Amino acid sequence: MWWRRPPLNPSTPRSRTGCPAWRPHTLLARLRGGFLSHISLETTLLVCVLEIQTSICISHTLLSRSSKKEFTPNHNTITTRHNNTSIGTTHRSTTQTTPATLTPHLTTLRMRFSRDLVLITGATGHVGSCTLLHLLESGYHVRAAVRSEAKIAAVLSRPQIRALNPGARLTFTIVPDISTPGAYDHAVDGVTHIIHIASPLATGDSVPADRHDEFFIRPAVQGTLNLLEAANMVGTVRRVVITSSIVALVPYNEMEGITKRSPLKPVSPNDRIPFVPGPYKDTFAAYAASKVASLHHAEAWMARERPAFDAVYLHPGFVLGRNDTATTPGQAMQGTNSVVLALLLGKRFGPYAGTTVYAEDVARAHIMSLDPSVFGNQSYILSQSSRWNDAREIARRCFPEAIKNKMLVMGGSVRTTHLPVDTSLTEETFGFKFTSYEEQVKSICSQFLELRLPRGPRFNIGGEVSVKQRDVFVSVRAITC
Repeated sequence: MWWRRPPLNPSTPRSRTGCPAWRPHTLLARLRGGFLSHISLETTLLVCVLEIQTSICISHTLLSRSSKKEFTPNHNTITTRHNNTSIGTTHRSTTQTTPATLTPHLTTLRMRFSRDLVLITGATGHVGSCTLLHLLESGYHVRAAVRSEAKIAAVLSRPQIRALNPGARLTFTIVPDISTPGAYDHAVDGVTHIIHIASPLATGDSVPADRHDEFFIRPAVQGTLNLLEAANMVGTVRRVVITSSIVALVPYNEMEGITKRSPLKPVSPNDRIPFVPGPYKDTFAAYAASKVASLHHAEAWMARERPAFDAVYLHPGFVLGRNDTATTPGQAMQGTNSVVLALLLGKRFGPYAGTTVYAEDVARAHIMSLDPSVFGNQSYILSQSSRWNDAREIARRCFPEAIKNKMLVMGGSVRTTHLPVDTSLTEETFGFKFTSYEEQVKSICSQFLELRLPRGPRFNIGGEVSVKQRDVFVSVRAITC
């Protein structure tokens, strides 16, 4: 049918499924792909004009609906007042409406999408909290799906959120269990974009092998499908951004260094690997399988249902950098940051794939993925090559006093598995170079030392390290989000 874009050349990094003709980025893709090359010039111009006019009309309709309905509680909402804060069982927003300060690189996005409503899941995690901050800084209205009222309070108590004072631009919806059928049906009301980050993570907590499917696979798959089905039902969603992982593209044995990958065949965003059912060797293997399964089911659903929206899949490596959710040294040791910190506290372990990415880069990529000029139904890798043990020289050069006081030590080591990765599509699409491993390490160490020394002269006290070397535990065996 003429309004569906035909499959593109497999070597061309573009959308793999069709979208409704009225969408602006579909028109751009069609022109770039030469879809209308067989039609006369007059017909081509007429189609373009009609499509642009239709897109403008629909945009005005969505904005009109948004201004009338966007922040109106539904009939199930119960509203109470606490210290200038409006709290609803379905949605919650602060009453102050001072606009947030913009970061320069997102000013254009705010001008274009300031009235869009973005639903974000996983906003209480490392990547999610950073992405939420960037969304608010860029002027979006945001609805965060969280598990409880306590999570709402935790988000609102963050100094970074309080400093932005987002007012009614930040609301909440409570989703206790993402795997429950219809979990997101009410959360998507009036939403134009979705960023789906929530997914079970592999942590230091031991999960019995017989519960791997229940803990990892089912929530990852069902949570994603629930969100896609809700988006399809509501009819206002234009794009869904799904946070996957590089482990969804790379066989487990290559991530672990058991099997070597040829430098001539780097990991590509178009790579796909088969899902392997359990039982699994450890929680990392189960986590990796959950990401593979989630990606497979999401792409199959998109191809089968052909909804009015498209999807962007982001595949970060080890996400490193300041974690705004951490308020103690122990919390700073959680997540993938623990690999660097454990190394700098004397632990020896590994191997780990040398694929890291700065948390701020991951957040920026999520925001930029909302732009319709970014091709949908496409994967983008967020990673760069790093050598874990380089962190020792970085710490020696940048934090000499912390080493002198034995707050950081040089005796640790992490074996690095080299994994070649092709990120050319990501860099070309988003237009930025990944932040260096050195900056990632400096960000992690700065926060850890700040939390160790909340008062007094910085790095100017000796004594024992509160997180003792013998107590250091690498709490993550995965590339987490």
